[in-house]
Amino acid sequence: MPLVSIIMPSYNSEKFLSCAIDSVRAQTFKNWELIVCDDSSTDKSVLIAREYEALDQRITLIENSYSKGAPGARNSALDLAAGRYIAFLDSDDVWYIDKLEQQISFMKKYQIAFCYSYHDLMDENSSFLGSYKAPIKVNSSKMKLSNFIPCLTAVYDSKVLGKVYQPEITKRNDFALWLKILNGGVVDVAYCLPSATAKYRSNSYGLSSNKLDSLLFFQRCLTDYGQCTRLEAYAYSIFYLVLIVIKKKFIKIYNWITVRL
Repeated sequence: MPLVSIIMPSYNSEKFLSCAIDSVRAQTFKNWELIVCDDSSTDKSVLIAREYEALDQRITLIENSYSKGAPGARNSALDLAAGRYIAFLDSDDVWYIDKLEQQISFMKKYQIAFCYSYHDLMDENSSFLGSYKAPIKVNSSKMKLSNFIPCLTAVYDSKVLGKVYQPEITKRNDFALWLKILNGGVVDVAYCLPSATAKYRSNSYGLSSNKLDSLLFFQRCLTDYGQCTRLEAYAYSIFYLVLIVIKKKFIKIYNWITVRL
């Protein structure tokens, strides 16, 4: 089986880091490497990561000499990635045990270069909050409506795309990366595995907790990486806001809409 490089940025993640790494080590797909990039943590994150590095030779810890933010940490880890497939997992999220096995098999069977999946939502105490679906496939036009690709479910084939570095903007950097890939001229469609493969942790401490800033960065991604005019970005933002309200309040309706887009 091909090698999968898993990119994990970490910053003051001592509360959740072990759960994230344990979910990687539990994968039924065994041919992986996990590159944890600590972004100048001030808690025990580095000590925890070092213990795992000593325990499992597939795990590598690197440390940024100064804080680069999540995209900078991901790019530092990507520099060392040796795998054909590139996958992402933040240090407070978790994968289901067969996540890699499902997605790599799906990608190989249908010769897919860029893949994502459904995901579940949990709170800071790991309590289940809901399940989110996604469109069966997205192109650059559909991605302008919303970020339909959860970072913790994304996998791409570096043999086809090469290593694609994440734009180093403060927020919405994963959204910027997907737009960059889909507008890059090599792959113009990403395909969805219609199964939940991971759990995203909703929190009150993350950068996305500031909703106005998130909207402004959504618009910036559209203009800078989605080839939109400012007027087009405003128009897409209206649909985005409506969809976000539905997503927060009416999960079943949101899922019904997204799978039909």
